[in-house]
Amino acid sequence: MLPYFVIKVFWTVDGLRGGGLQDGAWSTLDWAAVNAMTVGMAGAAILLGLALGQQWGMRIPAWLLLSPAWIGMGFLVSMIPLLPVMLLLAGEDWDAAGSASLPSWELPLIGLSFAGFALGLAVAAPLYAGQRWPEAFAGRVDAEGAPAGASGPLQVTAARIAMAVCAVIGLPQLYWGAGGTLGLERPGAGDLRWHLLTANDGLWALIAAWGVWTLTRRRSGMRFRVPVLLTWVASGSLFAWGSWRALFMFATTSAYPSPEPPWALALEHHFGALAGLLILLVLLLLIGDRGHASRR
Repeated sequence: MLPYFVIKVFWTVDGLRGGGLQDGAWSTLDWAAVNAMTVGMAGAAILLGLALGQQWGMRIPAWLLLSPAWIGMGFLVSMIPLLPVMLLLAGEDWDAAGSASLPSWELPLIGLSFAGFALGLAVAAPLYAGQRWPEAFAGRVDAEGAPAGASGPLQVTAARIAMAVCAVIGLPQLYWGAGGTLGLERPGAGDLRWHLLTANDGLWALIAAWGVWTLTRRRSGMRFRVPVLLTWVASGSLFAWGSWRALFMFATTSAYPSPEPPWALALEHHFGALAGLLILLVLLLLIGDRGHASRR
């Protein structure tokens, strides 16, 4: 993540001096302000990586570490299946554009920074959680009648609501990503990148639904950490990408309109983010119940 951080610092300084891109979406966005925001995000990511890999990270309050870890894993780990293809597509676009505004090596370096940090998070965060809270992640989903706790009814209700939202969001996305056109406003506007991203979003939405259903039913013999990790990443993806895209949807008009109707995009982004938060609540309650039960 350090190369990305350094590049973004230079871009921010360049923007403050009047440079930066001015076409496409950047005609309505402030180059310096947006890059300054991502400098802060990259700095937080670097600190997060250090905290997960160093002993002093064990002394940091849980909420201060888990919040950026959840959002960061949602942004990046959920994109790991697409990273090789997306890097190739980005390189082809860059060559075709022949842009003189930015050096040709910057985009691949940014992509590799994201890929490296995503893989690092995917390994470091589960190891950190297992070491800091081993009793909460041990055993199986239904190990000896895993405790529901006092919040059991709340967990089930919240899980059902979140599952319904994820299904409503995820199934159409998978259908559109696979090439379906029913319900699209501009059926021919989606390129390969759009199809891949849409299918990936739909897949993670359905993984979130499956994960929260599996965990709240407590009938699976699966290792507890497996659905927890997948649901953690999936809910983080719903929240992080939903919030980010909703922000830019209102901040600027895209130079490449989405094939989906604007109202469908708005529902996907906002309700996806809310579903992600709801699933996070269920996860925290579940893990807390198991941790309390193991200490009795």
